[in-house]
Amino acid sequence: MDERVELLTELVRRYRVPGAQLAVYEHGVLTQVEVGHVRAGGEPVAPDSLFPLGSVTKFVTATLVLQLVGDGDLELDEPIATWLPELRGGTPGSATVRQLLSHTSGLPDMVGAEVRPGASLRAHVLAGRGEELVCEPGKTFSYSNFGYVVAGYLVEQITGMRWAEAVRSFLLDPLGVPGGVLSEPGPGITQHAVHLPTGAVQVVEPEVPLAVVPAGALTTTAAGLLTLALPHCGGLPADMPILEPAQIEEMGRTIPGAEPFGLANAWGLGLAGFDRQWLGHDGNTGGATCTLRIHPATGTALVLMTNATSGRQLADRFLDDLAARGFGPGAYHVPDPGTPLSGKELRAAAAELTGRYRSGGRVIDVRAEESGELVLQQGHGGGSRLTLYPNLVFQIAGKAGERTAPPESPEGLRGDEFTEHHRFLRTADGRITGVQYAGGRVVTRV
Repeated sequence: MDERVELLTELVRRYRVPGAQLAVYEHGVLTQVEVGHVRAGGEPVAPDSLFPLGSVTKFVTATLVLQLVGDGDLELDEPIATWLPELRGGTPGSATVRQLLSHTSGLPDMVGAEVRPGASLRAHVLAGRGEELVCEPGKTFSYSNFGYVVAGYLVEQITGMRWAEAVRSFLLDPLGVPGGVLSEPGPGITQHAVHLPTGAVQVVEPEVPLAVVPAGALTTTAAGLLTLALPHCGGLPADMPILEPAQIEEMGRTIPGAEPFGLANAWGLGLAGFDRQWLGHDGNTGGATCTLRIHPATGTALVLMTNATSGRQLADRFLDDLAARGFGPGAYHVPDPGTPLSGKELRAAAAELTGRYRSGGRVIDVRAEESGELVLQQGHGGGSRLTLYPNLVFQIAGKAGERTAPPESPEGLRGDEFTEHHRFLRTADGRITGVQYAGGRVVTRV
C-alpha cells in the first residue's frame, strides 16, 4: 500500500487536488488512507470525512433494486408501470427495470419540464411522463439520470420509505457504513473547481435537487463505499446476505449491444464493465469525484475519492500507473480515432451533420462556418469548434472563431472539456440520428 500512497500523494500535488481518500480491498483486508486536506489550506482529511459519490450513487440505488428483485417484490424484465400504475401510457411506464438500471430505457438524461428544486421524486417522475424517447428502448445505451430518479421512486413505492431511509435501513446501517445525502450536516469535505492550465483552485457548492438524489447525492467514506461493494468480492460474512448470488451476477452481467461510448467498455445493472474483467462506476458532482473498481475473480477492489474537479484526470492517471505496476484495470480510453478531417472531407461531413439535436431540456445546434470549421452550440455564447475524425468521433477544440490551441499547464495538462471524446450516431442505412455527447448521453436529431 505504501507505493500506492506515494503515487497518490504525488498526483494530488500535480493535479492541484486539495484532498483524497483511497480504500483498497485485497487478500481479505480493507485498508483506507487519507491524503491532503478537507479544504484547500484547511484541516487534513480524516478517516470519517464524507465524500460525495456523485453518479456512483447509482450503484447503490441499483443494489437496493436488486435486493427487491431477490425478495420477489420486483421483476427485471417487467414494465415499471406494473408497480407504478400512474405511469401507464407515459414514456417512463413502458421501460423495464433492467432497462432503467442499464441506461437502455431510451429516456432522456433529465426531464425538460421545469420542476422546483424541492419537489419529491413522485413530482419529478410525473413531470417526465410526456418526454420523448431519445433512442429505441433495449437497443442503445444513453446515460439517463432521469432513469435512476424513476428507479429511486420505484424503491420508495415498494418499500413505503423515502429513498434515503431505504438506503440507511437496508444497506448503510446493516453494514455499519457512515453516510448521508449532500446538503445534510456532517463531517463532509469542501468541493473545489480546479483550472488545470493555470492551477487555480476555487471553492464551489454544487446544488443537487432533492428529486435527483437517487442518481447522484449519497455521501460516505472510501472505506464505506468499498464495504458496499464487498458482496461482489465475496468479502461479506455469510450471515450478512446484502445480495443473493443471482442478483450479484445480474449486476455484473453486461447488456449486449449497449455501448457506453466515452464512459466504459460495457454496462450492466448499476455497474460498468472495463478491461480485464473489472467492474465499476465513476461519479462527479461539479466539485468532487469518485472512482469505484471491482475485480470479482480475484476478490479485489478499490475506491478513490477526491474533493476537486481535476480528480477525474488524477484518477485516470492513477489507474494507468497502477495497471503498469500489475494492479488494476487501467483507465478507460476511447480507441484512437485517427487523423482529423480537414479541407473537402471536413466540409462534406459538416454539411451532413449540421442541424438541431434535442434531449429533454438539452438543445444542441451544430453549424458549419464559412471558414469550414464545425461548431457546436449549447446555450448562449459563440459555441465551440470541433475536431472531427473519420468515424464521426469529435472533440472540443476551443472557442468558435479562435484558432488558438486549448490552454495547457506547464506539465501539459488541459481541462476535461478538451480531453473528452463524443460522437455522432449513424444508422445502418446512413442516416445521422443523434449525438452521443457528455458522457454517453444521446441527444436526438430534430
